Amino acid sequence: MLRIAAAEDLTALTRLRRAATGDSAEDAAGWLQRVAGLENILLLEKPGAPPALMLAAVPVHYAHRKGIWFTGLAADKGVPADKLLPKLLEGALRAFAENGCDFAVMTPDTAADASHLADLGFKNLLPLRVVSKPIRRNLLAQAQFDSLTVRHLMERRLRCQPGCITLPETAMNEMMTQLYRRGLTVVSDRRGYGLYYTKGDTLQFIELQADNDHCADQLLQAAREKTGAENARVLLAENQTLYLGAGRRCGYGMIAFLHGEFPVTDVYFRMLL
Repeated sequence: MLRIAAAEDLTALTRLRRAATGDSAEDAAGWLQRVAGLENILLLEKPGAPPALMLAAVPVHYAHRKGIWFTGLAADKGVPADKLLPKLLEGALRAFAENGCDFAVMTPDTAADASHLADLGFKNLLPLRVVSKPIRRNLLAQAQFDSLTVRHLMERRLRCQPGCITLPETAMNEMMTQLYRRGLTVVSDRRGYGLYYTKGDTLQFIELQADNDHCADQLLQAAREKTGAENARVLLAENQTLYLGAGRRCGYGMIAFLHGEFPVTDVYFRMLL
């Protein structure tokens, strides 16, 4: 039986989420309630039994277009999620198309998942580039750290990426809170910002936005002066203009068009997972 989650499902869904991600109970419950939203979670279950599989269908926007972000797949032990998911998605895509949604996006975990999504009409049009580079020392590089509020971060992001697929501010607040708990640092100045973790001698940037390569380099250099790390590994959307021609292309977001294709050359899809 397929149904929408309710408040009384939170304990069971928190257990499913923790088993799938390794999150703490606090993070799992926070994600379910404030990122996905219980009212957006689809459940498969047998009558009288706890939910066996869940998938969130989170409303998002790209400019004036309405979309759905499918995320948070989790299943109980022994439940064949790989077989059930295509059937669940097929029905969900049809229902959301009838409800006026223009597109759906999803990030497959494996090549097999990507192949299953392709069978349902998803296209691999939202890839990333992974750029690895040494960071030159610059004692004069200056920036602020952890000074951007989530609202200002979202405003900066939309200024740099007008075609951003966006979540509500409450969802971004929860995501950023969880990222901070895992050690995230935000470096920023008036020309850009970056979100990174320090992993040994490498700064892992999960997002970097700047006016140009020079401005991006200055953010990296300021982060090096703060941490001592001499190398950077930067995740960039393929259509970002930073470090053009550099890096290795890798699959990330896939998109399904529910009412005919539209251009996606300026679409920015980064959920900071």
